Amino acid sequence: MTGNATLRSSTGALLVALVAGAASPPGPAPASPGVALVELFTSEGCSSCPPADALLERRVHDAGASGRHVYGVSLHVDYWDQLGWRDRFSSAAVTRRQSQYARRFGLKSIYTPEVVVNGDGECVGSNAGAVNSQIDRALSHASSVTPALSVSASGHELRVRCDVAHPPKGATLEVAWVQSHAVSAPNAGENGGSTLRHANVARDLKTVELGAGFHDVIVLHRPEVQDGEVIAWVQAADQGSVLGAGAVAVRAQAAAH
Repeated sequence: MTGNATLRSSTGALLVALVAGAASPPGPAPASPGVALVELFTSEGCSSCPPADALLERRVHDAGASGRHVYGVSLHVDYWDQLGWRDRFSSAAVTRRQSQYARRFGLKSIYTPEVVVNGDGECVGSNAGAVNSQIDRALSHASSVTPALSVSASGHELRVRCDVAHPPKGATLEVAWVQSHAVSAPNAGENGGSTLRHANVARDLKTVELGAGFHDVIVLHRPEVQDGEVIAWVQAADQGSVLGAGAVAVRAQAAAH
């Protein structure tokens, strides 16, 4: 799910979504509103995870209703897969991402469900009070680098035009395709016999190391042509603080010719 982005110049687009940011005008620019990037590390093999999945869905829904810039990304780890049920959304790359956060936060081990907000703090993903507190704190700080996005969709391919001006040294651009809703019915493991519902499941995630700036196209793959979002965020070096984020919604019917 992570890896080097496929970069090439933008060509004609079938459908282009609204830009989720704007280039900075000449001279001092007003501070961008705060954002909260909520990364949920979860697994279909973990019986403690469904409440966290439901909480993420509520936070994403509430943000859409209130206009707050809260971007939820459900990231499925793979270390539960050996216990009877293989999570079809799981990835070793996600486990590595979570492990990097554990090192940064000084944790002795990784666990699910875990929420990381803006790369700055973590908590148990089903603890609504702790998650809400971290979101509120993140939103109280203005963004410093906001990516501008536009998206064209054709079948399983998404072409994401990204523009990032003046990122700090060592920063990365993370670009994810998240599927709005998914349902699974495990027949084994801790959730065997249950129906699991997920929101904003990361199906493709690419990382680009930023230099003085970035103005190019990143190609993402959506395994299923369903409703979702492209979420992009700029993150400080060594998987540090999230400096800004944006999103563009893409409807399934956007692929129709």
